[in-house]
Amino acid sequence: MKKTTTPDRSTAAAFPRYIAGEVVADSVALQWPGIFARRWRFPRIVDRFLVPATPEPHISCNLGGIAEFRERDIGGAWIARQIRVGDMFVTRSRTPYEVDFHSPAGEHLDNISIHLAVEPFLAALEARYPGSGGRVEVEDYFGRDQILLPICLTCAELLAARVPGKSPRVAALTQLLAAHLVEKYTSSVSQKPVSRGGLPIYQLRKVEDYVAAHLAEEVSIEALANLAELSSSHFAHVFKEATGMTPLQFITRQRITKAQQLIRETSRSLIDVGLEVGYTSPSHFAQVFRRVVGVTPTAFRSSL
Repeated sequence: MKKTTTPDRSTAAAFPRYIAGEVVADSVALQWPGIFARRWRFPRIVDRFLVPATPEPHISCNLGGIAEFRERDIGGAWIARQIRVGDMFVTRSRTPYEVDFHSPAGEHLDNISIHLAVEPFLAALEARYPGSGGRVEVEDYFGRDQILLPICLTCAELLAARVPGKSPRVAALTQLLAAHLVEKYTSSVSQKPVSRGGLPIYQLRKVEDYVAAHLAEEVSIEALANLAELSSSHFAHVFKEATGMTPLQFITRQRITKAQQLIRETSRSLIDVGLEVGYTSPSHFAQVFRRVVGVTPTAFRSSL
């Protein structure tokens, strides 16, 4: 049960005390050195709660379910996003932040949360940035990482199999996680940040917000690239690295996700739904919807 009072800062060991979900597997019980891995099952609706900052880098990977998710710095504006299977967050926030989320009826989020302990993190930093003394920042990230996802899945499998901490597999997993985290998601504060694959999270949020606000309109790659202050070709490249999708695939997914929500929550005609998410042709809307969801809009509504 989450405490009513959450501190601004905590540790990976104490982290579950403050999170509004059920831990179904915990590496602490298996005495894993180097990482704190927890498998979570969240209720369908989770009201706003505070996530404390931790000194350990944190990876949160969604393994199952969908949800409308919101996060914000305390007192800041809410950032809304759709959470799907394979989406993940990477952070080493120095300040607490608020989140809330809700899933459709019959759905819930199945999540694995991994904190990398400070010792292996600093060792990986020293290997990549000799003499930095730990003066390195972890870059916040939301999206898809085709290397980090299998690491998270392996971690979940080792938890399910109750592999003890003394197993060489746990040590190897920790080393791989630390190396990947440092190589892809850090930059030395004493040097100009190295260009890495993917968009910074603030630029990704700008793109997501723009697409959400213009679903009924023609959304050009050029307009999205201008938001990120990049050329169209470079934007398309880094966007796919960040999300695992091309910009066009992302726009399509956002449109169909919104269409599903409208079909599920309103009695509006399918023609009206298609128009609201940018499809003037009912047949084209049905074709795209079926390609993404697996059934036609009519069949989707009938199944509810």
